[in-house]
Amino acid sequence: FFSLCSRDEVFVTMYNTGINDEHRPLMTFDSQEETWKIQKPLGMGLLALVLGAILLVGLMGFSAGVHMEKTFSKSASDDPDAQITQQTEFSKDPRIQWLLHNHLPSGLPLAYQVDPPDYFETLPTELRPKGHTEHKDKVGVPGPPECGGQPATLEQWDKYDLQTEKMLVSTGCVIYDAAVGSIALAVGGYHDAAAAFFWQVLEPGHTAGIMNIRGTAPCKGREAFGECTDKTGTGACGLCYGDATNYSDMTAPYRHAMFFRLIGDYWNYEGTKHELCPDLGRNWVWVDWKPVLGDNSWAQLLGTTQVLWLRKGGNPKRITPFAPELKLAIDFIGAVKLLRAGDTGGMYFCPRNTYYGTVHADIGSQVSTENSASTLAGLKALRYLLIKMNRPKRYATVIQDLNQLIEGILKFLKAAYLPSHSHFRTGGAYDPRKGTFKWEDEVFAVDCQSWVGSVLGADQIDGWFGKGTTLKLWDKTKEYAGYGKQPNGWVKGVGYSQNDKDQVMSGEWTYGAANFLKIVASDSSYSSDVKKKLMAEAEFMVKSIKEEITATHMIGNIKTQATLYANKRYLIPPELGGWWANPLPSRASTSWGVLWDADYNPLHLLGKFTAKYDT
Repeated sequence: FFSLCSRDEVFVTMYNTGINDEHRPLMTFDSQEETWKIQKPLGMGLLALVLGAILLVGLMGFSAGVHMEKTFSKSASDDPDAQITQQTEFSKDPRIQWLLHNHLPSGLPLAYQVDPPDYFETLPTELRPKGHTEHKDKVGVPGPPECGGQPATLEQWDKYDLQTEKMLVSTGCVIYDAAVGSIALAVGGYHDAAAAFFWQVLEPGHTAGIMNIRGTAPCKGREAFGECTDKTGTGACGLCYGDATNYSDMTAPYRHAMFFRLIGDYWNYEGTKHELCPDLGRNWVWVDWKPVLGDNSWAQLLGTTQVLWLRKGGNPKRITPFAPELKLAIDFIGAVKLLRAGDTGGMYFCPRNTYYGTVHADIGSQVSTENSASTLAGLKALRYLLIKMNRPKRYATVIQDLNQLIEGILKFLKAAYLPSHSHFRTGGAYDPRKGTFKWEDEVFAVDCQSWVGSVLGADQIDGWFGKGTTLKLWDKTKEYAGYGKQPNGWVKGVGYSQNDKDQVMSGEWTYGAANFLKIVASDSSYSSDVKKKLMAEAEFMVKSIKEEITATHMIGNIKTQATLYANKRYLIPPELGGWWANPLPSRASTSWGVLWDADYNPLHLLGKFTAKYDT
């Protein structure tokens, strides 16, 4: 200011007050000038003092910010023990250490650890993607925008699939994995590290390098119904949530828009060579933009409510309406309401126009049984938490919405059971134009049995379909998907779907099956002998997981332990998502293992092995 003003301008500015106006006629200019000479250093000193105070406050704020960053960083500290909020028997568990240290430089938790580091480069030919070469499905198809749209060969498409898989697995954070990992960290006593994912990533809605991780693109028409076309594949039609009568109502408000199921810190990967256009010298770029209901139900309902509950010591009186986890959970109810599929009681798997490769042309019309179960578990957890907070005026409308949504999902899950096959179907497709729903009856999915069974409970299932139905459900699961079948009828674990030939063992889904058996053994009307046998079988599966696919893994110079996602590389059926399971350390599998040993059920707010609440 002083450098831009003449002395007279400064003088006028300094004396433009009522008091000085009153005294001005009594002073000569020389007297005024002398006054200025005296007050100038005083003014400069005051200015310096003010600036110094501002600088001091800024430094204090910066220091506080750094402190908060350290406090809520999942594992940025060189000494993770400093982050322990509550010492537990699992605080030193090497699996907890793996969860704390397996992250990107920003602290974003990674879903996997690529160990050995050259895993993808050394894959044998028969285990590399070759679907495009075999099915001839990309002949003449324009390439992506980053390659200028130029067509690629079928061989290049297959190489690109492997490159994309490697990049997503190596640098991606699956929000479901991060959520169940946060629950495990909270159970292990690392409450601040557990909350970091919700406070630092989901609540602000961005990562270190991707500034919007929500599916917020305005709906401009549903491609599957011919209302909009996206010839360039750039997302021109936006994302359409549900079946409103106009596009604006199918556009989710920002806080209701779901997060992408897989997020990362980078978009453009410098130093890479895009396999679809290697001659152009373009970099590989992030391509996974799928806002999926089930992953969001874990990230915004089950993960948030349980971490909040645990870090507040299970005392609802300590929970405020402004807790970031609670805000995320309540805002997510808006998305669930938007995604309701007609009168089925279920919710759509994702918004319409979500790009899901060649799995489904209209993936947005799918209603998933497993996603419905995860959502049901999260809604029940949130309802219990709000009731226990005892703020009826504030949350009466929310609880009413929760009751209606829970009632609807129970209706859908009951209809999903196929008595003639003794198992739950994977889901189906709803056509809002005709008001009709078509079930998918052909493909079997393990999590549609184990997670659904865990969330409903044996008494609910048997009450619907007759005594013994839950036991038949488990027998059918072993028949279709059992791994390592034993002479006594037990199995070492389960795979993902039909498993007679492949004999794949899933770490995560086997823990999920054991969790289901423990719930039946802990809270059902079956005899004590039946319960003991179920519990023994669950423990046998867990023993097999620890012996066959749990091992030591180094992260830098830190010795940790983790459970593999699967015992072998295996292509999961396209009807279930069509992704590759890999024998790599997995956040999901490892977290479920910690929770099992902690006697904690992540599908229940209190960690109890039951599907019921006392209110």
